[in-house]
Amino acid sequence: MNVINEQQNQRVKVDACIADEIQDLNDQGIITLGCCCGHGRAGEVIEWENAFGRWKGYADPPSVLIQEESVEEARRLGYRPYPYYYADGNHNGVWRMQLKTGCLTMEEVKSWHKKEGIPFQKNLGIVE
Repeated sequence: MNVINEQQNQRVKVDACIADEIQDLNDQGIITLGCCCGHGRAGEVIEWENAFGRWKGYADPPSVLIQEESVEEARRLGYRPYPYYYADGNHNGVWRMQLKTGCLTMEEVKSWHKKEGIPFQKNLGIVE
């Protein structure tokens, strides 16, 4: 889905199951920097590689990165943002918070697709 972020004067692609919530956050003045629905993998062990090495951890639930200046407004809206640190240890004024929508498990993903009438395609990152 395309979400209009007036603060950044652009349209951005967002996972369909969290697009309404991200749009609402943007409409409330929250400056979002990136988001992911988690694709129904919350809590699963995952592996990835970047410039700092090979990593293993747990997949996150649906979440969004926000700018530090949006933290107080996010708290006012009932969210619980916490500092986000990049692999190099820098914070850069970026905060993360869990979303109230999205799918935690693959069963929830399939159910969401069925309810919305959108064909389910395994491993499809973004539905437009």
